[in-house]
Amino acid sequence: MSAVAERRTARPGVISVNEAAYVAGLSVKTVNQAIDREQIPVRELRRESDRAARGVDASDAVYLRIRQVVAPDLWPWLHRFFRGKTLTDVPRQLVAGKVTFVFEGAIQEAEERLDLLAKIGDRVEKDPAVRGGEPVFRGTRTPVYGIARKLELGSTVQELTEDYPHLQADDFDLARQYAKLYPRRGRPRNEWTRGLKRSDP
Repeated sequence: MSAVAERRTARPGVISVNEAAYVAGLSVKTVNQAIDREQIPVRELRRESDRAARGVDASDAVYLRIRQVVAPDLWPWLHRFFRGKTLTDVPRQLVAGKVTFVFEGAIQEAEERLDLLAKIGDRVEKDPAVRGGEPVFRGTRTPVYGIARKLELGSTVQELTEDYPHLQADDFDLARQYAKLYPRRGRPRNEWTRGLKRSDP
């Protein structure tokens, strides 16, 4: 099985509100409003702790993305076709009277973003024994936030590739996306940048 196929198989069924906003191309506020207005159901999300967080079905995030091209009065009708379906069963087009809605492009974009979420889950790990549980690239001690911060401060991908040859080519974009999806609370820690060493595998 290819890496892409493996990620599609590993796509999450329930995702966080931040992740749903990313998949849908909407703000977190808009996704929360859709939940509060009962336009999509809220799901229990458990990750890395016993505390439940707010989540939504991945298919509902795809629905939120698609409904941007449909008039609001058709949203309840549209959602009936998505409710309870897996991503592979989500319709690529719907016929309403004499009008055919084609969603292939929007669904493909959403699926690509879900693939990235699956890749993040595969590539990033948190281990209390490694840097106190900071997210690092799997099998290394290189902090994901540290790489994202270096890019934000002006380091180029070429420079970082030379400094961290153990990282994969697409890890740098993944670091950027990770920092956006899971923003760190508080001020950046100094060791995210100054503590990174070239030999830090």
